[in-house]
Amino acid sequence: MSKRQKVNFMKPYNKVISSKWQAFKSPLFFLKCLTGQRFQGILLDDEQPRFLEVFDLAPADVLFCSASKQEIFHRVISFFSSGNYAHVAIYTGDGKVIEAMQKGVVQDTLDNVISRYPYIAVCRSPGAKPTGIPNLSKDVVDYCKEVAENKIPFSNWGAIKSPTLEFFQNLKYLIKPHLPFKKTKQKTKPYSGFFCSELVIEAYKHGGYLGNDNINSSNYSPSALAESNFFYLIGYLGNPILAEHILKNDYFLTGGVY
Repeated sequence: MSKRQKVNFMKPYNKVISSKWQAFKSPLFFLKCLTGQRFQGILLDDEQPRFLEVFDLAPADVLFCSASKQEIFHRVISFFSSGNYAHVAIYTGDGKVIEAMQKGVVQDTLDNVISRYPYIAVCRSPGAKPTGIPNLSKDVVDYCKEVAENKIPFSNWGAIKSPTLEFFQNLKYLIKPHLPFKKTKQKTKPYSGFFCSELVIEAYKHGGYLGNDNINSSNYSPSALAESNFFYLIGYLGNPILAEHILKNDYFLTGGVY
């Protein structure tokens, strides 16, 4: 198999699954369809895609970064997590972003982050509304800054295993959807290492928006976090020429299937 053929193979299958072979090629996608996380046939927000300026963003907004077809690493993440997103980060205000990258948890400029991805879906927590959780945005941002200042490393193993953990989490729900809810305590993760979506979840746990019970941050890839309904879409960053592509492919507008 040529390098080009390998790259073409590693892409998420986001059309309706109509055969056993397609289900075998993308079992996580198939499970998400069966459990109702992926659906087809509606436009989730008829006012989107709305393209934003920097002044439209607020501290603690969550940035879901789409995978680039030209970047093999992006395509690998997208393929194994069966989703459109290769990365997720948190906007901290003043044109700055904090994210968990291969070099660790770092601060970067929003412009640099935008330049690395075809487009970015910008989402916000309902808890950040004026009637929501007091100081949520500040607490989320302060947590991210503290992690970055402590030079916390990237969790390579966590990023690699998260799609597998997500698969078994979906399988368990499919097999035993009606069992009594069993409450288990998930403590806030210590500063040992984070991958991108794990950092976002732990920051929002720290802020009090996501309770520690039954939310295991190690189970969430960027696409899984997008599908969690923890955050709502406010708009997009990127070139408006991509509006049609976003309408056809972005999870927040298509439900993940078209």
